[in-house]
Formats: sequence, structure tokens, C-alpha cells
Amino acid sequence: MSETFLHDVLVVELGDRECASGAGSLLSELGAMVVFVEWPDSANRGHKWADRARAAAGKECLCIDLVTPADQDLLRELVARADIVLTSTDVDSPMDCMLDAIGARALHCDFTAFGNSGPMRGHAFSDPLIQAFSGAMMVTGNPDSAPTLSRCRFIDGATAAIGASSALTGLRIRRSTGRGQRVDIAMLDVAISMNATFLSQYFSGIEPRRIGNRHVSMSPWNAYRTVDGWVLMCTGSNDQWKRVCTVIERPELVSHPSYDSPRKRVSNREALDEVIEGWTRMRPTSDCIRVFNKQQLPCGPVYALADLQDDPSLAARGMLNKVDDPVARRERLMAGSAFRANRSRARPRRSIQLPDGGRASVRQNLAARVTLPAPPPGRPISGLPLQGLRVLEIGSYTTAPSCTRHLGALGADIVKVEPPGGDPGRALPPLRDNQGVFFSISNSDKRSISLDFRQENDLAVFRDLLREADVFVENLRPGALVQFGLGPDDLLAINPRLIYCSITGFGIHSPFAERGAMDTTIQAMSGIMDLTTGSDGMPVKVGISVADAAGGQYGLLCVLAALEAREANGRGQWIDLSMQDISVQLTEGNWMEGVPMPTIVQCSDGWIVVDASVQETAAVLQVSLPAEGSTGCVVCHLSRSSATQELARLPYHFTCVHSVGEAMENDQVRARGIVVSADDAVGRSWQLLASPLRLLETPPVVRSAIGPLGSDMGAVLREWLHRP
Repeated sequence: MSETFLHDVLVVELGDRECASGAGSLLSELGAMVVFVEWPDSANRGHKWADRARAAAGKECLCIDLVTPADQDLLRELVARADIVLTSTDVDSPMDCMLDAIGARALHCDFTAFGNSGPMRGHAFSDPLIQAFSGAMMVTGNPDSAPTLSRCRFIDGATAAIGASSALTGLRIRRSTGRGQRVDIAMLDVAISMNATFLSQYFSGIEPRRIGNRHVSMSPWNAYRTVDGWVLMCTGSNDQWKRVCTVIERPELVSHPSYDSPRKRVSNREALDEVIEGWTRMRPTSDCIRVFNKQQLPCGPVYALADLQDDPSLAARGMLNKVDDPVARRERLMAGSAFRANRSRARPRRSIQLPDGGRASVRQNLAARVTLPAPPPGRPISGLPLQGLRVLEIGSYTTAPSCTRHLGALGADIVKVEPPGGDPGRALPPLRDNQGVFFSISNSDKRSISLDFRQENDLAVFRDLLREADVFVENLRPGALVQFGLGPDDLLAINPRLIYCSITGFGIHSPFAERGAMDTTIQAMSGIMDLTTGSDGMPVKVGISVADAAGGQYGLLCVLAALEAREANGRGQWIDLSMQDISVQLTEGNWMEGVPMPTIVQCSDGWIVVDASVQETAAVLQVSLPAEGSTGCVVCHLSRSSATQELARLPYHFTCVHSVGEAMENDQVRARGIVVSADDAVGRSWQLLASPLRLLETPPVVRSAIGPLGSDMGAVLREWLHRP
């Protein structure tokens, strides 16, 4: 049997936040022993304890009573000897007395709403409030309806993946220095780092607006009516547009002056959508999907959460498992692991212990652990965490580029291999000097080379680069590399130490492997759209490209875990990630009934989100309760400023629903340094996003912007292959 990714890694989970617990779950799936610390009053503490079974699954459960000296000693020893300690200091209290016990070799990952700096430090906002504060809510929903709050707590899920990645990065540094460090993970930082789509507009002087199921920079991209429902269809490139014209039997539109470029298709998307829907309205959804799939156009239906159990791909990939909950004494559905590789195995969360059910196992682990000497005090650790790591990327749009963008900020040398026409993201509007702003944000800290795999010389260059690489990340259509003799087995034969990460819509080992997929189709087929129903009753995608961003975040985490495995066994491996699997994990927190949601208040000049019940909110504002069958929004004729003064009387957190501009100009965003500037290879300065992986002693640094297509070819050939 293959080994797990992580070996002999002890994680102590103290944090109450869902994102802290989510990081513990991800590390457990990767092979770490995670000790889930409970308290006698845990059931009354809210946060992750609202679904104790989900939080505890796959972990060793240890119930600690701090008034008992023996329990206090056990916890102090556990925290002192842990490799990773997970906290959430803006909401926790019983474990405060344990912070001084964290060992000098430990990675102390603290998950908070705003981080440990800035004027909002200590404000314990929930995921929905961060959606509102960050601008994510304002860009979700249809243009003629109110901003929409997603019941899918995607920021918690994304923050969990970023935090787990930070912890593994810290372990890599510890190997060479013997020292741990503190990691400051802020949900706001993560939310903004996911929003390259709308920030490209903001950086270009345009205030982003809600666009429903459309895309800011691509068209046609929408939900289209059919005879019996809706079909989602998404395209980005000119080649895909040609295939759309073939399907709808309108070949003359390919070169039509209103539609012959991505920019023109976006500018004329209302008319274009009418053309597409004129064709789909005449056919049932199943026929539309069949024809679009035949042309490899990303498409799909909108699933309700209950529909996930009937999805063939999720069933084939083991993403839905029934697990016994010994506390509730019933069986419940839980998500499988999204991590799949040919050598290391994941450990799905298929068991849930009773409180304190892991005490014997924890004591046994502590007894077996070797006590290493404390690292000597010294100067601050120098250098970037991944300095010296070489990474190749063949990526388009968001998913693979997002993964490698984070690796680049951590110090890896990222070489982006583009076809002769470049990554199609280069042409997406808004443009600056003929280069897409979205493309530039998504590809910081990378060098561009251009290779045509149809030319044997270029293909040989790529094979030579592979021999020198540590990591290769791509999000190409499944099988696209096989035709060039670059299948997974071929790649590992070229370089047995290579970590090869493939990120696709449904995974390579899936009955849907050949289907095209983009963010919106995955949101639809994972339940995210079902959890983001607008005030008009129509399911809409989250404005942020959640599925794309999460695919990149999980790719980052799995690459770092595979590098840890390589340290142990010296071998590379192939990682097969499915965006649908990953997005389904994000919806798991909503599979249990009764997940609480905050109240939305409509004011005279905008909206406010309040972490209180509708009844309490309406009472303090002295307004009527929403009518039965309405959207549930409390209507108040006060301004946002006046309403916040009234709401301050409630013992709950609340925030205005910020536009993207309001969010980016907030003092907290400025204090955290989330926006940075860097030059590209030809001296142009670009606004980019800082990394949310905040290791305090070895912080990531965004050093450069990507330049014109192929602008780094000579330098890469000299440095990697020693060619003149």
C-alpha cells in the first residue's frame, strides 16, 4: 500500500474557527496526525462546534478540562512537542494560557478574520461578513437585483487551504534551520487574493458591477434558457468562439465585426447572449449539453445539493461517503478527499471519534516522539522559503496560474511555457499596452517563454527543461499532452523526481474527463450556485471565480505535500486534481440542515450584513419583519451610517456591504499591504496582489510582473540549460 503524503507530522488543533478546523482536516487527509482538542463546554462555543462531527472527522479527539492539573500538563506537553499548532485567537479563549507553551520548532498558524495587524485586528467577523467586507458579495448576483450572499462558506474553505500550505512551507524552512515560526492567516487577505477577475477592472479605473452568470472578461458565458430548464455554457478564446458558431450553425459570426475579439464579445454580450439563447431555447438541456460537449465547450446543468449523490464523476472518484456519527448516533454524508496521486495516498475522513476517544493514541504518540533540541537563538531566517525550486507551468486563465503565482511569491523560479499565440488570458480585457490586466495579476513572479510543440526542436527544449524542473503544473484539456508523448508516465520517465500536478474540471480518472469545464460550470455542478440563489430566486455563481481559485489553492497545497513526500522517499509523482471534487468539499458545510445565516439590511444607500437573527435586527432598527415568502431582507429607510449607529446596540458583529472600490480603499487593506507594485521585463510597472501566505520570519515577496510573450526565453535557456 502506498504511503500518505505526510509522515510523522503532529498537528494540534486548538482553534474554534471553521477555517482553522478545515486546515486540520486537510492536513489529516494528507497524512498528519491531527489532535482535535475539545473542552467540556465545546457544544456552547459556536463556530466549528455547530457541526462537531464534520470538524472532528479523521482526527484524534482529546477532551481537556483545564481545571484538572493532569489535563493541563498533557495539553502543555502536546503543544510543546507539536510540529504545527492551529489557533484562531480572535475567537478562542480557553487555550490562551497555552500559547506560551508552543515549542520553538513549531509552526504556529493563527487563523483570524483580519490578521494580527491593522485597525480591524481582533474583530471576529464570520465568513459571510468577510464576503460583505471584501467586496465579494457586492459582485455576486444579477445586475438588476440586490447583492447576493452565498451560503457556501468558500472563504473559510479557501483560508483553510492557504493556512495548511503555509504550515507545509514552514516545515520546509524548519528542515534547514531547526526553527519554527508564527504564521498570520487572515480571511480578508485570502478573499481579496481570489478576486483577480474584478480587481483587473478596479486597477483599470472601472468600478466592478454585478453581472449575474456572465464573466467580466469573456463571452459568451452565461446560463441560457432551454426547452426544459437552463444550460450553462462558458467560452474564453477565439477558438472556442469558432466552435460555438459551428454548433449554432452561424459560421458568419466568427468574423463579424461585433464579435471577432474577446473585447468586442464582452462589449456586445447582451446581443450575443440573445443569439445563443435563440438556439438553446429550441432544444432540451440534455441535447445542448451533448452538442456542446462534442465540441469540447465547457457546459453543464445546475445541481441542487441533493443532485450531487447522482453525479457519476463524484461517485467514481469516491467523493461522497457515509460515515457513522457516534455522538448523534446516526449516519451522515461527508465529502471524500480531493487529493489523488499515483504514489502518495490521501486518508479520507471516514471515522469520527467520541469526545476524548483519542486520548490513548495521543499518549502513545507522545511517548514515541523523539525530543529534538531547541534551535539556538540567532539572526532572522534569510531567503525565501522555496528559493532554488524550479517550476514549469503550462496554464491558461486562472487555475494553474493561481497555483504557481503563490509558488513564485514563495521564491520558486516559475517559467511559464506559452504557445505561439500566448496564454489566451493575455487578450482578456481590460488591456494595458496590449496585455490583459487580469493576466498580469494572475501571473506575477513568472518568466515567459514561447514553445510550439508541433516543432520538434521546441518539443526537445521542453523535454530538456523538464529534466531540470522540480515541479510541473498544468490545466490543459485531458490528453492534450499525450499526443506529444508527454503523458504522466512519460513525464516521470524523463524526470523521476518531478512533481507533476494536473488540474482539470473533473479529473483525469473520471467519466467526465473529456468534458470542458470552467469556473461557472464547476460552481453549477458542485452545489455552489444552488447555495447562492439571488433575491430573484435564480441560482447565480459567486462573482469571484471560486472554483478556479480553489483549484489553484488545492494545487499549491498538494504540490507542497508532494515535495514533503519527495524529501522522505526521493521520488516524484503525478497529482490528478478535479475542480469539481474540490468545490464539492467547499459545499460540505451546508450538507447539514440548519446552518445559520446572518441578516441582510437594505438601507437607503446600500446594504449591511448583521450576524444576528432577523427578529433581533428588525427590533433594534424599529422596522417590520420581512413578509413571508419575501427575500428575507430587512428594509430600513435609514442610511448605512445611521443604521450602523443603531446596530451598535446589538452584541453582534456587522458590516456594510462594500463595493470592490470601498474594500480596496479601506484602511485595513492598506495596512495589510495587499496591493503591491512590481516591474515586468520591459520596465512597465503593474499593480499586483501580495501573497496571503504570511509566514512572519520568511514572508513571501512579489518581486516581478510577467512581461511580453517569450520575453524571457534567452535568460531561461542560459540559466536552466546553460545555452548561449
